[in-house]
Amino acid sequence: MEKKLKKLQSIFLINSYKFGLVLIIYLSVTLAIGIVNYPYLDDAARQLSGGTDFARSYSRWVSEVASWGVQGSRHLTDMGLSTHILTAIILAATSILAVYILNRKTFSWGALICSTMIGINPWFLQCISFRFDSPYLSLSLFFSFLPFLWWGSRKSFFIASVLCVLAMCNTYQPSSGIFIVMVLALTFRDWPDKKLSSIIQGIVVSGIAYGVGLIFFLMETKLNPELAERGGTTSIASFEEIPATIIKNVEIYFSTIINQSAKIWIVLCAFTIALFVISSMIRTKKNALLSLFMSSAYLIFGSILSYGVLLIFTEGLAAWNPRYAYGFAVFIAISLILLVGENKGEPLYHVNLLFSGILFYYILSFSFTYAATLNYQKEAFQNQSVQLASDLKRVLPTKGSSVYMNRFFEESPILTNSKANFPILHNLVPRNDDLYFVNRWMFNTYSNLTISVEPIQNQDFLSGELKVSTVSYDIYSVNEDTYVLMK
Repeated sequence: MEKKLKKLQSIFLINSYKFGLVLIIYLSVTLAIGIVNYPYLDDAARQLSGGTDFARSYSRWVSEVASWGVQGSRHLTDMGLSTHILTAIILAATSILAVYILNRKTFSWGALICSTMIGINPWFLQCISFRFDSPYLSLSLFFSFLPFLWWGSRKSFFIASVLCVLAMCNTYQPSSGIFIVMVLALTFRDWPDKKLSSIIQGIVVSGIAYGVGLIFFLMETKLNPELAERGGTTSIASFEEIPATIIKNVEIYFSTIINQSAKIWIVLCAFTIALFVISSMIRTKKNALLSLFMSSAYLIFGSILSYGVLLIFTEGLAAWNPRYAYGFAVFIAISLILLVGENKGEPLYHVNLLFSGILFYYILSFSFTYAATLNYQKEAFQNQSVQLASDLKRVLPTKGSSVYMNRFFEESPILTNSKANFPILHNLVPRNDDLYFVNRWMFNTYSNLTISVEPIQNQDFLSGELKVSTVSYDIYSVNEDTYVLMK
């Protein structure tokens, strides 16, 4: 044990600058998002009620218990940037762990930098945006890589995999494809140097361990009847419908990723994939066609299976929210680690490093673009709330009255402009016009009004008295009711 601790200490001392850079990258992104103080989706309810709801609503018991430990209480409060700092630490540990495993216990600058795309990719940014939940969503990534520390020992790997798959499911199930991708990545890395029987044994052990972990989680969910009430987000296709469901979900998965991606991301990913195949053929020094087949098989199966168990869900969840589709981005990051982490003397090494570095730059810069547009959207909502509140205060009969609206406010023009380059912003940044819970809560907060905002059901109010008319809205009064018609 003492030797292991000394070895671990030595690794950290030798690579301290590299590890520090990884942490700085993650901190810069998580803090840029955290400083905006945007109550992202579920955050608003937790800020008001202090409830966790991770276990009861989602069967995420690791998240539930971990949140108690982080908060020091079962009643949650907004901890400011604390959770975002913790998220950065967990993601940095995940990236370091991934490089350690994939690059045979060595750390290169290129591999470590590319590894940060595990956590700062555009689809996982939605997970980072949650002020309360981001550390536990990040833990699901960490648990997906952890068992591969014991990849060389079948028994230890099996036990660790079962426990980590169960823990991953109890933090965030969309990470379920990462374990599969890691098995494929390590199999692809090792195939030129290992016997076929050993490779098959590793795949079989991994598959059984993965299945056992999922079965344990499925048994756990049966103890939670509320999950059945969540509809398509937890509904699995029947056995006879699975083939058709998988085909449908694969189409939705890839079409969503392509439609949400900036053009430059697509081009650079295509280049790096081509370089991955060519470099693999050079490295193996075996039959070129066999190497082409193996690299193609890894890329095809890895990209599809990165979607994990969501492949057999009845709903195409990737189209619902970006956070359901980050598995593919993690697959790309894993592939880049393999691409730039070894064989510095090979002919294409610097070319691989160049294109991977350029892709990293665009992904990192988008993280800051997202944080900025989130802030602009919040400011736009706040400014329009204050303007509307000043007029409502003059016409509302009482402070706690009901107000009926056709929608809320306009988007920030900066966000509208940014969508031209980054379509995913349409799905990442919450809309200002939606009459959903978070916007209602934000309006009452910014306006200092305690009113109930309800959707307009018909146009009868147009016959009422027009109290206020501006370029943005008209306010009508009908008996004791107030109607706001946004233009």
